[in-house]
Amino acid sequence: MAVAVAVTVLSVGRGVRPARGGEVIAVVVGKASVVTSVTRDELREVYLRRQRLWPNGARVIPINLPADDPARERFSQLVLRRSPNDLVSYWNARYFEGVSPPEVIRSPAVVRAYVAAEPDAIGYLPSSEVDDSCRVVLTLGQ
Repeated sequence: MAVAVAVTVLSVGRGVRPARGGEVIAVVVGKASVVTSVTRDELREVYLRRQRLWPNGARVIPINLPADDPARERFSQLVLRRSPNDLVSYWNARYFEGVSPPEVIRSPAVVRAYVAAEPDAIGYLPSSEVDDSCRVVLTLGQ
């Protein structure tokens, strides 16, 4: 008998500004972060919660946009090689291991603010949404 578990994640902010199809995705951290670069493989491990610490021992805080956001769909395909909907069974299985999915934040503006305030956080957003409050550590889909 299969058991499905709904995993609840925190959503903050309002409104989703869709990314244009094929827009470059910027992976960002705050300026106070010790992270200066990340590979696509490292990012996959972070977002699947298989790597939970940065090299300096601090816990990684991965941030997602909502599942229906075009930037999340693009990020998921480029990094995780699966759509957000395809990951539901993965996260249901991790739930029983005590592993939660990355926190969901409602908009790119809130992602920027979060990573700017939390040095251990990492997020992504359409490259057009990047400003000087964060540092780009990887670009995807050029």
